[in-house]
Order: sequence, then structure tokens, then C-alpha cells
Amino acid sequence: MSRRKVEIKMKHATYEQIQKLYRESNDADLKIRYLAMLKFMEGYTSLKVAELLNVSDSTVREWLNRYNALGLDGLIPQIPKGPSCRLTDEQLAKVYQVLLESPREHGFNKSNWTMSVLKIWIKREFGVNYAAGSLYDLVHRIGYSLQRPKKQCKNADPEKQEAFKKELKELVENSDDDTVILYEDEAIITDEPTTTCKWAPIGKQPVVQTNSKGSRKRKVIFGACNPKTGEVMYSTEESGNSESFEDFLK
Repeated sequence: MSRRKVEIKMKHATYEQIQKLYRESNDADLKIRYLAMLKFMEGYTSLKVAELLNVSDSTVREWLNRYNALGLDGLIPQIPKGPSCRLTDEQLAKVYQVLLESPREHGFNKSNWTMSVLKIWIKREFGVNYAAGSLYDLVHRIGYSLQRPKKQCKNADPEKQEAFKKELKELVENSDDDTVILYEDEAIITDEPTTTCKWAPIGKQPVVQTNSKGSRKRKVIFGACNPKTGEVMYSTEESGNSESFEDFLK
């Protein structure tokens, strides 16, 4: 059986218009569809267009059919519809807010929310019973993602920090040629590696052998940077004490 030939309808846009859209678009999925229409306008068959763009023939035919029926709007990639949400917008807003608070404020002996704890809270508050696993989609939907918290000193004073930054900036900018300002820090490296997670049978905790005899070898690295010139200086020492620090400054 011979294949039905498909042809592009020229009434929706000119070659130059689609070419301009192709050049200006930043959407990779949309660009390839524009390019497919350009190739159809140049007289290529669907098989040849599919070969050139490294997609299936059925895919380029679907793009063409949508373009012929809907015009340029038919080329816009369709977003798959997810499962309908069982909570109202008002209830989702409450979920968003509660995730900003501590579970302890809501009667749970936990410091962080887990999907199991959130499942209990939603059931208690709204009478809706979610599977814990499906709540990942819900929290992503309302704009949350799993992130590692950044540590911050609870005694930190943001106003004093900003005042210090301003004072330091003025000091650097207004220092004379005889004044040298350095940003300095140090690090200690030992010969005992940090242990990290690894796969192991359940109930059998892995063991890493370490050498507990004698003192571990270590190196102290002092480093400094001149904020005006960008020059970086460093030195390595056997120990990090006031004497080695003074030697580095010299």
C-alpha cells in the first residue's frame, strides 16, 4: 500500500515568517518544529524531514497535521496534564505556609517535614488521605524542592554585618599606598580521609580501618588575598600556631 503524501498548507505563514521565528526562538522543542515546517515548504517528504531531524516519521507528520489544522499555535509543545489535585487552592496555600513552619509547632516530635508527617497533617486538617509517595508531586507543584539548609549563626546581626561590609569597603578604597590590606584564612589537612556514605547490606554497618597509633600527619595552609590587586599568597607549615602565623605575615 502506498503512503499518503502529506503537504503543508501555505495559508498560515510565509517561509520568511517561520524562518524568523526559528532564528529568534530560544525553545529547542519549538525550533525543531519550525525547522520541520521550513523543510516541508522546501518540498521535502516526511521521511526525508524525519531523517534530517533525527526523529520518527510519525512525529513530523503529527507536527505537520497540527500546523495544517491550527497554524503556528499548533506547533507549540503541549504540556502533559498531571493528575488532578485533591486539595483546593486555599488548602494548597495552607500547605505552603505550614511547610515554612516547624513540625513541632503542629504537634509532631520532628524538626523537619517528611512526606509521612505531611500526610498525617493533611489527613488531620482536611480529611484527605494521600499516599506519602504522591505528596512529592504536590509539594513540587506548590513551589518546593528538597534543599540542604545553609548554616547561619543565630546571634548574627544583619545590620552589623552590612555596616562592617560598608566600613571594610571604604577602608580598602581609601587606603594609601603604604597600607596593605589582606583577607586571610587557613586550612588544616590531615592524612585521615573523611568517611562518606556507601552501599552495604542492611544491618551490616561498613567499617573503615584507621591508624590510631601515633599522631596523624597534618599540614597547615595559610592563604591571603590582596583585595586591591587580586594577588594571592600562601604557605604550608607543620603546625598552625601564633609563631607560624606571624612567619606567614612576614
